[in-house]
Amino acid sequence: MRIDAIKILGAALALAVMAASAQAQVGGFSAPSGSAASRQPFDNRNHKSTEPAKPKADDKAYNSALKGLPDEQYDPWHGIH
Repeated sequence: MRIDAIKILGAALALAVMAASAQAQVGGFSAPSGSAASRQPFDNRNHKSTEPAKPKADDKAYNSALKGLPDEQYDPWHGIH
């Protein structure tokens, strides 16, 4: 009798965990009414940037590093016959 109750409890727990993970993926729960997330939702489509995109110093360093690489591809099997 006790083992049957443990099996039922385990199955119910597994079902609850699967339902909770599915709910997290769908995003059915909303933020509490007092939080900033519920007052002003983030919508990237309506965001307009006022300044034009400028290349950053990291982009310049990346591009200069790419120019320093050799044009030929590395062959890891060059010494194997």
